[in-house]
Parts: sequence; structure tokens; C-alpha cells
Amino acid sequence: MRLRDLLLATFLLLFFLLLFTPWRPTSVAPSARRPALAAAAVESGGFYPRRIGSCPAGYVDHMPCEDPRRSSQLSREMNYYRERHCPPPEETPLCLVPPPDGYKVPVRWPESLNKIWHSNMPYNKIADRKGHQGWMKIEGPHFIFPGGGTMFPDGAGNYLEKLKQYVPLTGGVLRTALDMGCGVASFGGALLAEGILTMSFAPRDSHKAQIQFALERGIPAFVAMLGTRRLPFPSFSFDLVHCSRCLIPYTAYNASYFIEVDRLLRPGGYLVISGPPVQWAKQEKEWADLQAVARALCYEVIAVDRNTAVWRKPTGDSCLPNQNELGIKLCDEFDDSSVAWYIKLKTCVSRTSSVKGDYAVGSIPKWPDRLNRIPVRAGLLGGGTDIFEDDTRRWTRRVDYYKKSLNLKLGTPSVRNVMDMNAFFGGFAAALSSDPVWVMNVVPADKPSTLSAIYDRGLIGVYHDWCEPFSTYPRTYDFIHIDGIAMLIERQGSKRRRCSLMDLMVEMDRILRPEGTVIIRDSPEVIDKVNYTAHAVRWTTVIHEKDSGSPETEKILVATKTIRELSSESH
Repeated sequence: MRLRDLLLATFLLLFFLLLFTPWRPTSVAPSARRPALAAAAVESGGFYPRRIGSCPAGYVDHMPCEDPRRSSQLSREMNYYRERHCPPPEETPLCLVPPPDGYKVPVRWPESLNKIWHSNMPYNKIADRKGHQGWMKIEGPHFIFPGGGTMFPDGAGNYLEKLKQYVPLTGGVLRTALDMGCGVASFGGALLAEGILTMSFAPRDSHKAQIQFALERGIPAFVAMLGTRRLPFPSFSFDLVHCSRCLIPYTAYNASYFIEVDRLLRPGGYLVISGPPVQWAKQEKEWADLQAVARALCYEVIAVDRNTAVWRKPTGDSCLPNQNELGIKLCDEFDDSSVAWYIKLKTCVSRTSSVKGDYAVGSIPKWPDRLNRIPVRAGLLGGGTDIFEDDTRRWTRRVDYYKKSLNLKLGTPSVRNVMDMNAFFGGFAAALSSDPVWVMNVVPADKPSTLSAIYDRGLIGVYHDWCEPFSTYPRTYDFIHIDGIAMLIERQGSKRRRCSLMDLMVEMDRILRPEGTVIIRDSPEVIDKVNYTAHAVRWTTVIHEKDSGSPETEKILVATKTIRELSSESH
């Protein structure tokens, strides 16, 4: 009996020791998906979660939703396989993407516009194949960007001089541009000197890391494909849409690609297509079809200069029902043309009359006056006019606090690529307008659609759901800002979580550059949980009190991603 009592006492002692002993930071193997006790520790705020290990070296450029291993098994129809296709969380390794061997802190802006470190993305394919067209070349330890492209091998500067004969690229008339199939984004880089902010996009394809090169240069860019779905932008956002040998079949599939461009182009805006099929040998039918679609949508031909065509979109949609040679129709009056997250392309034309007020090119204020003018589409949100003005004042005050009291690197050469993960009206980006940065304003897809107002004030951004990975390469942002991280993973109208805080922060680590900064504002309870999780992703953190004028129940966490710990981890 005594022996049995002794064994029982020993068992109970071991049980309670296991139950109440806190976790110590240890490394989690990349194959470990989600340590249940670590997750519970974060939720309770009681223990540190275990440290997340590095992914294998083969993950150095991992993009979970644009993974060639997954996409190669999908349909080629309408380039479906090149669009976003995200794996379920349980199939995504919970690990930190490592930098390549020899990684260096990126070349600072503006020098980075013309050269970057070869070791940060040692891919020579474009330099070897496109070097003669002025795309890029290898020179010592750097890639050099002469500014050329397939349709402008002598440089984007000379190409812009040609376009200025037909398009008002100076004087602030145009501010937001979309460059489709952008290559290494030299066109968007050249437009920066004219005060035009370009969203450049291209898919992940055989040209190895086009968008990665663009972002390393400090040029706004995004991985996307015009395939079966709308692009993740609101309607009537861009003053200029440009395609230089982007090879998009605009008239295929009942002209759905041209109609999508029309949805995105602001009334009175300009469309420029250089290269096939514009007066291109053996593409006479495609060129005739393109002109026919443009006529059906009442676009004005501004010029056809050799292989470059320039059109201007009408400011109204009244002509379409009367000139309908192709059977193209207007969308229903109740169609919401700005809904664009996983929405299939449509073959009806979005009604410009669905937006009331002056927002056409020529009517909307010139840049930079439009930055702080109340956008017409701010009124789509109840009380939007007053909220917009309050938001603008609030972020002017807060950014001043960030710089003066928190000593953040905003406004210095250390910060070029910035992301605001919960942008609302873009007040944070507007407060940085005098700094040498660009901001990717992200509006969560399940929140009120304020992204159109962001574009109306001359800023850029995308829709996104933060329960999925973002469409960019690893190590592309110097600075990530979040006002309210909890709401990004909670169900709308409740505190129930749709996805994991750990997964979100591992994704943030993927897109953040080594030595980059994260700033998060939220309640003290949430900030404590974020702080625990930050130790798992190996960030160093400091928690600050809020600035005067902000809610009492708010704290600010500033985190830094170190280059040393990740690069020294064995794979």
C-alpha cells in the first residue's frame, strides 16, 4: 500500500510540474505548424511563446500565394494559374523566411533608383536577356538600371518626352498611374520626377523577380495578374493607365480586359499602349479589334505615333447605349464597381455616373492641392466629411510625435518603402507626403471601402485580407505601420478571431526588411499579446505610452527586425 501511495504522489507531483512550468524560449522546427501550448500562452498573455525557426534556404524568396509549385497544377485559361492561390494555413510552414547569403542593408534612396546590391537578389536572368534593351546590367557588386525597357531602350526619360506631346505629364494634372506588366518599373521610376505616383505590377513569371527588383529600387510595385478577377483596386482610381509591351489581349473574352482597364481609369484619364498590337506586323486584326473596342466605349484617339497609341476616356457614360457596335452594355445601376477582392471580371462597363461630384481628370484638384481636400468619395462613408478632416489632423499630430518623441527613422534615407496595413483614409501616408517615402495603403477587404477616397487624394493602395499572405516578395518594406492590429484578424462586429496573430506577424516578418521597423497601436491588452508574439519572431521591442490627444486606452509598440539573428540561423 505504501509503495502505491508513493507512486501516486510522485505521479501527481510530475503532473503539476508539467502543468504549471512556463515555456522557455526554444526554437521551433520549420515543419512544426502551430504549437498549441505556445498559441495558448499568447492568448493568455502569461508566457512567452516558443521562438520560431528559420525556413529552409529554398524559401528565401517564398511567396505563399504565388507559389509556382501550386500554380503549375492549375488551369491556364485566362492566366488563372498566375493569379493569387493561397494555401490553407495548415499547409503553410510556420517559419521565418531567411535572407540570401551575403544579404546587405539595401542601397539608400535615391541612389537605389539606379543601382542595388547584386547579393540581395542574385538573379541574372533579366540582365542577361534584356540588358541590350537597357533594363539592367551587372556592374561589380551591383545591378545597374539605365532606365530602359523593351519599347524604350534609350531610356524612360526620352520615352516620357515623347508622351508629353499627347499627355499632360507635368503641372500636377495627373497624379496616380497604373503600369501594367511593368518589368523592373523604370517607367514608374521616371514618372516620380514629374510628381506622378505609379502603381507598377507584374506577375511572378519566368522573368525572375521583376517586382522584387522594382521594390529593391524603391519604386512602388505589387505582384498581380490580370486574369479571371478584378484587380484589387477601386473603380476610377488612376489618372493614367500604361502598357508597354505588356501583351495583354485586351479584346479577348468579350473585351473583359479592356473593360477592367476602363473600370480603373478615372473619367477624363489617359490610356497609353505601346507595342503589340499597335500598328504591329501580322497583328492587323488585333489592332483593328482594339480600336473598335475603344470606339465602342467612346474613347477619344489623341495620337497613334508609330507603335504607341494614346486615348482619352470620356467624362460621362451617356454615349455607350447609342454607339454599341460590339454589344457592350453598361452595368446595372446598382452594381458596385469598387468591390474588387476576389471578384470575377465583368463584361459590362462601370457607370461613371454612379459617383456624384467632380472627380474626373480636369475637375479634380491638381496635385498637391488634392492631398488634403475632402475627396468626393469620402462622403460614401456616413459622416465621412467630418471624419476625414479629423483623421487628417490626428495623423499630422501622431506622425510628429513618432518623429520627435519616439525617434523613428521616418524622413531619413533609412526608410523608403512604407506600408500602412489598416490605412482608412490614408491620413498616415498624407502626413508623410513631404518625406522621401512612398506608402502602400492597405484597406482590409471586409472594412468600409475608403480606398477610393485614398486614390482621390493622390495616394495609392490595395484591398487585402490580412488572414492571407500579401502579394509581394520577402524583404520589401522598410517600415510597417498598423493602427489596430486586432481588428485585422477579428470577425467584423465581434472579438472572435478569424485567424492567428502568430500567422499574421510571421507574414509581417516575411515582407519586412532586416533592420526594418514595425509600429503598432492598440489597447494595452492587445499590445501585451503582440509583444509576447514579437519575441517568437525574434524582434526587439519597446512599448511607449500614447501621444496626447489619443485614446487613454492605447499603447504603442515599436519593433525592429534584426539582420543578425536570422542570417546566423542554420537551415
